[in-house]
Amino acid sequence: MAEGHSWCYITTASVPPDSWAHMQPMLESWKAALQDLPGYVGSDTMARREDKDTMRFHVRVTWNYREQLEEFVDSPWETENIIWAKTDQLFDVHSEIFENFI
Repeated sequence: MAEGHSWCYITTASVPPDSWAHMQPMLESWKAALQDLPGYVGSDTMARREDKDTMRFHVRVTWNYREQLEEFVDSPWETENIIWAKTDQLFDVHSEIFENFI
């Protein structure tokens, strides 16, 4: 295993700008809850306005080991579970697992 090796779970989705205004602060507070989970390394949220009706965002959650990431994916804290709980106006939602070689 390479030094600096980790596992990432990346979720992308689109929402109307009004929904994003409520979702962004929730995602920031969600990070604090994730800090207590074993193997959590960090998370990033990135967003851009695609047009006047759409915000596209990406959430990356990084874990030390794949097993820890898999536990996260099966938990209520998983990214899609959290964002769907906040709004039903999501579209183009997709999540993937990546091996991260730093």
